[in-house]
Amino acid sequence: MASEVEVANLAAVRIGTASRITSLDDDRTVARTFKAVFAIERRAAIRDGSWNFAARRADLAAEVIAEGVPYPWAYSFPLPAENLRLIEVLNLTSRDDYQLEGSSILCNSEGPLYVRYLVDVPNMAAWDASAVEAFALRLAWKCGRKVAGENFDSRACWEEYLQAIGRAKTVDALENPSIAPDDGSWIDARHGNWRQ
Repeated sequence: MASEVEVANLAAVRIGTASRITSLDDDRTVARTFKAVFAIERRAAIRDGSWNFAARRADLAAEVIAEGVPYPWAYSFPLPAENLRLIEVLNLTSRDDYQLEGSSILCNSEGPLYVRYLVDVPNMAAWDASAVEAFALRLAWKCGRKVAGENFDSRACWEEYLQAIGRAKTVDALENPSIAPDDGSWIDARHGNWRQ
């Protein structure tokens, strides 16, 4: 499994520099540059996917808000503090059934709400290999000009990052079983199962 140093060195290879590091604390420009943005770019790379290694579940209870919940919603559900990005609300049937505002989900269901969300995973050893590759490309894109100068093609590196994210998302999605969509009222009526 990967380490922070391996990710940084993979980014250095993509940048095209011969410099390699043994720690993000090395007293070298490349190490200082990577260290300055490493945590922020790690979280951004996690937000860019719906990674299985970073996915968590929670059941949320409604909160009481003194000034009330903004119209047209009746309930507010605070997301967990470690939430980086909401993936889905499992027990609401449509994205039209809720609104994400700030760090809360607003909806008309009294709850609880069952959610999937992403968290920061600082331990690079827990990351999927394809996510590590994508993150290294994002790090290279962010730091390339500082490390290699004006000749670094940040646009090409960004395109490589987007392609790596696409490949990684495909692999990540294939690891989960497919989810059959629920039959809607139209299907139920067609099959004679319509109930009012």
